[in-house]
Amino acid sequence: MQRISRRLAILAVCVALVALSGCGSGDPADPQNNNNSNINQNGSDLAPASIGDNTIHGAFQSPHDPTVTLHFQIATSGTTTGTYTYEEENLPSNSGTYTWTKTAPNTAVIDTSNNGQLELRYTARQAGNYTYARPGYDEEGTFTTDR
Repeated sequence: MQRISRRLAILAVCVALVALSGCGSGDPADPQNNNNSNINQNGSDLAPASIGDNTIHGAFQSPHDPTVTLHFQIATSGTTTGTYTYEEENLPSNSGTYTWTKTAPNTAVIDTSNNGQLELRYTARQAGNYTYARPGYDEEGTFTTDR
């Protein structure tokens, strides 16, 4: 009887240790979480770690004529940093450097050397909504990427 009591006590201690230590991976959006830090509760991780060597295609409502939808593309070369070329209908193209920062499983920001910041909110693997902001100008629209 004493042997059974001792084994039950050891089993109870083991169960308590497992319960106290937990077995989950923590908050998936927490960058301190090394286990699956880029996977959200739905098991998806839509924003890529890098936007380099890709093309972002965007569409937005013209700020001058709300009946007109304008289109642009940003071609990138690099990884999380590199160079880009921006082209928009009826405007000269421009280029510069960028920095890509993944801020959450489905969100990333591309900061450009022209003081602009494009926040991409992925709703699918290669598509979503964006907000673009630079001093004196804000814009919202949709985007797709080639990869």
